[in-house]
Amino acid sequence: MDVDAEIETPLVGNDGEGNHIETTGSSLTAYYEGPTTNSEIFGWCLYSWATEPFIVSCISTYVPLLLEQFARDNGVLSNDHSRGCKVPPVEPFPPGPPGSNNTVAMSVVPLAANELLKRMELQISSSKHVGCVVDVFGKYIDPSSFTLYVFSLSVFLQTLTVISITGFADKGNYKKALLLFFGFLGSFFTIAFYFLDTENYYQAGLYAILANICFGVVNVCGNSFLPILVENYDLSKNPNGEGSDIKAILSSRISGMCSGLGYFAAFIAQILTMIIVVKTGSKIASIQYAILFIGVWWFLFQFPIIWMLKSRKVSSTASLSRKFLKSSWNHDGHNKSLHAQVLAYVSRKMYFFKEYVKIGWVNLMKAFQQIKLLKDVCIFLVGWFVISDSITTINSAAILFSKTELEMKTHELAIIGILSIIFAIAGTIVIPNYLNNYLKITLKNTLLIIILWSSFIPFYGILGFFFESFGLKHKTEMYFLASWYGLSLGGLATISRSLFSLLIPKGKESLFFALFAVTDKGSSILGPFVVGLITDKTHNIRYCFWFLWALLIISLPIFASLDPARGQDEAERFDELVDEDETSYTAI
Repeated sequence: MDVDAEIETPLVGNDGEGNHIETTGSSLTAYYEGPTTNSEIFGWCLYSWATEPFIVSCISTYVPLLLEQFARDNGVLSNDHSRGCKVPPVEPFPPGPPGSNNTVAMSVVPLAANELLKRMELQISSSKHVGCVVDVFGKYIDPSSFTLYVFSLSVFLQTLTVISITGFADKGNYKKALLLFFGFLGSFFTIAFYFLDTENYYQAGLYAILANICFGVVNVCGNSFLPILVENYDLSKNPNGEGSDIKAILSSRISGMCSGLGYFAAFIAQILTMIIVVKTGSKIASIQYAILFIGVWWFLFQFPIIWMLKSRKVSSTASLSRKFLKSSWNHDGHNKSLHAQVLAYVSRKMYFFKEYVKIGWVNLMKAFQQIKLLKDVCIFLVGWFVISDSITTINSAAILFSKTELEMKTHELAIIGILSIIFAIAGTIVIPNYLNNYLKITLKNTLLIIILWSSFIPFYGILGFFFESFGLKHKTEMYFLASWYGLSLGGLATISRSLFSLLIPKGKESLFFALFAVTDKGSSILGPFVVGLITDKTHNIRYCFWFLWALLIISLPIFASLDPARGQDEAERFDELVDEDETSYTAI
């Protein structure tokens, strides 16, 4: 009886690059068992090419703008729920002379949020600041808060989903299938934004949540391919050096190629979407056109992955099959009625689904139990939770602040995204090579420098409370800070991975990097939620800079207490520490 639905039959063939290979497969699946090929590596890199524009253009720029505008268009005055916030579009610039080609002057754009509020104040003859709120499940909240709450919820659900599918990917050998399925599904939800009207702000929030969940799954499945590609690479092509050194260099090279391709794709997509926005008049529909373009991009570049990325069997499911035969879920439908066969099939699938989900959560619990033995890993993850919370939330807060306070148009916000990408690439190159290699600054001290560098961004926004002429009062300041942010973001991503990799035990990389990812996602839930609460209560998003600045300052003493040498020693003695811990537990 086929209890696992994965009958392994050897199939002999050629990998297309002259290598004789052997695969195992059935009518449903086929696993490649030959050496890693260049086309396979490129096929893997294409997952980043397909998805990076989504996170950079959609999640970081266009979706927050669309959610906020949809919510605002359906909002009412905070002190008079019978009066709407939405007013007819106005011409912020006088029209040019007849026959002129002054497209900026002749354009008609919606009045910016703060100007809208000033007009409302004049209309009701009140000197008190009037806020705009939107009804969300019976509670009135600020439109910017609606956007932040949506992202907070999406990351929470994304975290639960990612943990639940790790068993499918690692034990069920469904990495490629999950990557493609959620890739196509995410592209559909992204494309669906195009068909929404302004009153569909609930649906817009739902699509944002579902698309972000899909991206999270694709990202985890994609990252999990890297050690497999390295492990199966033919090291005889690189005869110089020790095996472990070659693998480390190879892993860095392949990972860098993937990241670089993703950044380049995001850069191209951001340029093209900015052109779309400008050419279509910088309206709400323009944002939907841009999101549609990204969704189609994601969808189309799934197909090369199908053809080039190979499925590989990374674990045996024999033990699960034996457990299934002994379980109450086993309803043998062989030589029985059609109803019994269907029942047996459904029961088998439900059993393996349950077990795969269980594996993901059990592995997570195991990681939490073992992490207490590594003091410096604990310190790092606590510090990373704090700093990641601030760094990731700065982006969303800055986009919303630029729109509502600085009156920046959609194409101007797209330029912010482009600057962030360019300087993020520079950060990944300059910081590790100049600070680490040239100036000989340690990874720990480099991280502390980056945190101080990053803290200037919210601090500069705080200065706006005390000064009229600077402190994020002008658009040019935001362009400058976008470059500053990109440089710190690129350096932080590079240095944090390098430092963390020194602290974790060999052979446990996947387990501890999964914990690293969960910590990162967990902080991304808290930050937008707190900033949403602050904005909701004050109707002034500038106040959130206090919170973001405080998080960065708090992280400094945490990372200062980190001892990389001690952490490396603990990592080398990890198996010994685990045995001692289990012995003491048994004695109790």
